[in-house]
Parts: sequence; C-alpha cells; structure tokens
Amino acid sequence: KTAGGWKGGDDVLEALFALTRKSVENEPLKIFLALSDMDRNRATPLDGETAARLARDFPVYGSQYSLFSEVPEITNAGINDFLDTAEAISETHDIGLRADAAGTFQGVVALWQILYRQQAIAPADAGPSFTKILAPFGKAKGEKEVFEAGRNGVKVLLAATKSPAGVSPQDRMIDLLAGAAEPADADAHAQLVEEMIRIFESQRLISLTTLFELVDNLESLSRGEKVNQALISKAANRIAEIQLPRASLSTVEKNQLAFGYWPEKHIEQQRKLNLRALIDRSGNDPKKLDDIRSLLGPFLRDTLVGLAYVHYAPPGAQILYTNPLFVRSHDFIGLPGSNQTWRATELLGGGWPTSAGGKLSCSLSGLPYALAEAEQNFLVPTREQALIWGDLVPQMILSATVPRWWNVTPSQLHWVALHMTFAENRMAEAVLSPVARQDFLDALSRHAPPARTRKMGTLLASGQMHSAVENIMPSEMFEVAADMIASTKSDDGPIAKEIRREAAEQPKTLNYSAISRAFGTPKPTLANSFSPQLLNIRTFPTLMGYSSRILAESWESNLLYYATIADELQIPPSQLNVLVPEWTKETVERIFATHLEDWPALLRSLRLVGEEVRLKSRKSTAALAAAAQ
Repeated sequence: KTAGGWKGGDDVLEALFALTRKSVENEPLKIFLALSDMDRNRATPLDGETAARLARDFPVYGSQYSLFSEVPEITNAGINDFLDTAEAISETHDIGLRADAAGTFQGVVALWQILYRQQAIAPADAGPSFTKILAPFGKAKGEKEVFEAGRNGVKVLLAATKSPAGVSPQDRMIDLLAGAAEPADADAHAQLVEEMIRIFESQRLISLTTLFELVDNLESLSRGEKVNQALISKAANRIAEIQLPRASLSTVEKNQLAFGYWPEKHIEQQRKLNLRALIDRSGNDPKKLDDIRSLLGPFLRDTLVGLAYVHYAPPGAQILYTNPLFVRSHDFIGLPGSNQTWRATELLGGGWPTSAGGKLSCSLSGLPYALAEAEQNFLVPTREQALIWGDLVPQMILSATVPRWWNVTPSQLHWVALHMTFAENRMAEAVLSPVARQDFLDALSRHAPPARTRKMGTLLASGQMHSAVENIMPSEMFEVAADMIASTKSDDGPIAKEIRREAAEQPKTLNYSAISRAFGTPKPTLANSFSPQLLNIRTFPTLMGYSSRILAESWESNLLYYATIADELQIPPSQLNVLVPEWTKETVERIFATHLEDWPALLRSLRLVGEEVRLKSRKSTAALAAAAQ
C-alpha cells in the first residue's frame, strides 16, 4: 500500500524492517535478501529486468536462487535461461516424464555446482558450461531427449574439468566429486573414493559408463553389429537387484498415509524392465532400439541424482547403506496439484519403520541439509541430550560434508592456530589484569551476545579460565584475535608479530577472506548460499522455545578448532577430508545437555573430542618410538 510513496532506499528498508515485525511468511523481505545476496558477490548488479523476473518467480523457484548467489559468474542471460528451462519442464503434461526431466536436469546442475565449488571448474568456464548444460533440457519432449540431455550434461562437465579424452565417465566423476582429480595425498583421496563407491553400490545404481556404453551398443545394433552380451548382463543383473523385502503395508496403504505415488511407479517400472528380452525382440529395428534407449532415461536420472547424494553423504551414511531405494525414492512431484518440483528439499517419513528411514522430496537445492537431517536420526548419543539439537546437528553435519580441504595449505592451518593461541593467551592475561580483561571483553562484545560477554567477564574475574574457554566459540576466539591484532595495543606481542609476518609473506592465502572460504560453513538460510563462509555475526537466540536454523548457522564454525588440532598434531590438510566428518560425528554423539540453554555442552563435547584426538596421537607417537628402539 505504501510502495507508491517510496522516494529512496531508506523508505524500502523501513518497510522491510516493518515486515519483520509481522507474524507472516515475509516473502517481500525474503525476496529482497535473496536478490541482495546474489548481488553481494557479483562484479555488476543484476539488471532490472532479471531482478523483476526473479522477484515474480520467487514463490515457485526461490529455493533455486542459492545457486545464483554461490556462482556470481552466471550472467543475467544464464539466469533467464535457467528459469526458462525450469518453466518448460514444469509445463510437461506427462507427470512421469516431468519427474525424470526434473531429476536429470537438477542432478546435472547439482554436480556442476559441486565441481565449481571445489574449483574443478574454473570461474572463467562456469558461465559457458552452465549455458551448455541448460540448452538441451529446454527442448526435451520425450524420455530419449531427456537421456541425451543428461548425457550431454555429463560431457560438458567432463570437458569443463579438463578431463582426458576417452576417460571412464563414472570413474572420472567419482574422482572429481571426491575433491581432486590429481590429489597430492593419494591415500586420503582413495579413502574418500572407496567410501563413495560403497554408497553408490549400496543404492544399486547403474554407472554412467555402463549406461553410455549400453546406448552406444544399441546404436551399433542398427548398423548390423553384434550385441555386447557381457554389457547387457551387467546392466540386467543390476536392474534385478532393485528389490526390497515385502513391506508390512501395501503400496496402496502407504499412499493413504503419505503421498508418494510417482516414486513408487518410477521404481516399479524399473523393476519390471527385462532388458535382455527387449533387445532380443528388437533385432536391428532402429525404432525399437530407440524405444529401449528411452527406457534407460529413468536409470540415468537416478545415477546423476545418486552421485549428488554420494558426494553429500553424511558421516556414517546409515540411511544410504540400509535403504537401497533411498535415491530412487526421491519425489520430484510431491502433492498432486502443487508445484513442488522446485521447492527446497524436504525429508518425509522420518522415524516411520515402514519408510526405511524416510525419503526426500522436492528439488535438490537443499540436498546437503536434508541428508544431514535424515542422518541425525541414526546418531546415538552417549549420554542424555535435551531436544535442542534438531536444527543444530544437521548444520554441524552439513559443515563437515560440504567443505573440502584439498586446496587448504599447512600455512593456513598454522595461521588459524596462531590466532586461537593468541586469543587464549589474552584470556589468560585477562584473569590476572583488569586492564587486559577489559580490552578482551571490549573485543568480545563485538562478536558475542551481551549476556555471554558479561558471563565471560565474571568467569575471568574469578579466575575460572577453564570455564571461560568452554563458553567462547572457536569463531569468536578467531575474530577477537583478529580484532586485537589489528589494534595498536598488540604490536609488541610475539604471536601478533608472527601472524603479521606470515600474512605479509603469503598475502594471497593468509588473509581473512581466504580463511573464511577455507574454514567457514555453508549458510543457506542467512546468506542464501551453500558456499562456506564466515559471516562474523553474533549467535542468534533460540526462537519460540526451540532452536532454529538461523541459530545453527550463526554458530559459525567448529572447523577453526579442528584446524588448530590438525596444526598441533601436524596433520596434513588433505587428511581433514576424512577426519573432520569422523570428529563431527563423535562431537554430536558426545553432547551432554539437559536443558535448552545449555549451549556450552557443544563446546565441552568439541574440546573433549579434541583432547581424545591429542591423546591418541601421543600414544601412537610413543608406540612408534618404542618400536624404533
């Protein structure tokens, strides 16, 4: 009503602030924040026409905008092409075809996003490769075209990552998704690859290489060449494995409890496919062979989606190991009559015995968080936990699975550790000196909530250094150190001088922006992006007597603490790809909290795991020394 009277930016901000005080789904505010997050990292802002379209389409495609925030190289034309493709898929009348087209399209885009995040796709190649992926999907009118669009997408990904000619698409994609095609640490990379292959096999998926070779063989049959019986048998045997023990409820009964008709139909059609018999009956008829290729489209969809699942698999990945139809059950349609194909990923049926741990629905835009949310139900606490971790635990798991450590240097680990040591030293001085205490609290007040700042002051004044350490987050320690080092009061400290010296010697890697990218956490709610970053904001309070995703994301980063442990024990950064998920799982399971506000319980658990890692390292070193004697 008041928009017609706005004269400037201040009027817009005033209206948006007013909207935050209304207990409604503040969509105008969300649109403003989403567009602002897109512009934050772009060299030039979105043009007016594209921004207007994004605002209009927000109710349907808003959850997809995190992609544009994370990849500023996507041009205005690329954004419009994406929306055009999504609209074309949504207008497909055949619901089964729509699900396959949406799943294949989103699977390829999800893989592209992962490879961009891991720097396997250079920024200069991001925009052109994105456009090449989109084009065929907008024109796909049948399963054959969807299959070819998916295959084209894989070719574009391999080309954009400078993959050698003739390489196995499946093996190359697994290597890339593990984080590095040519890793410096072959052992750590092999561990990740083996784990990913085990999950892929547990889901009974058909590899990209097998699917593409099978289609090539079908094309050769129309030219009079012989059928590859070994290849046909390999694919047919995998299809025969798409089985589950008989459920206690029938399909009809389950569908009465929760929607899921189309995933069930999708799986049932794959189960009934007799590939060998179809090929035998087709002979050399090109039309019939093309029809068989169309039947392989749903399998390619599952493989592409499954590769994204495999990459984001939480530590433990119990649901992916125990439910072999978890990937195939992904519901891209949702409730009849609603367009849920592009909404953020949701977990359905969690906790129901008949659901085998649940299934995921809607798009793949929130896949990392949804997988973490599903996995938290399989984590068994070693002691009592208050029911405050429903949002915090998935965010912690997400922070352990999205970042990768292949491009992190030992110097960065050491630089972070120096900051943490500097902060602890200043805390120790604050126990002894009122002046030092006030300096420390002044710096802390810019990053911690007032109540916790006052508590820290009380603890330091009473000499309770150990308790004080348990009430300050790793990110707060790092930020306090950065602030105090930047001030003239800390010029004479040896650690501060060392931090400045190292930063001057390696300015490209030892700066706060680089550390934010390396040790930050994804912020899909606060920053509309899954790109790891440190926002340097105070922790949010609990909302409505419960935790929230905003609180969980504002917790910032336990990775800074893990970096300190790694530097102290001289663990190579590449090993953190294996160790951080394990440490995170142990941290979650050891949380001991009995009431809502006992947030230091997480910090106590974090440091307990750190001490155990140190102890194991000392024992291992002692054992090696004894063996050497």
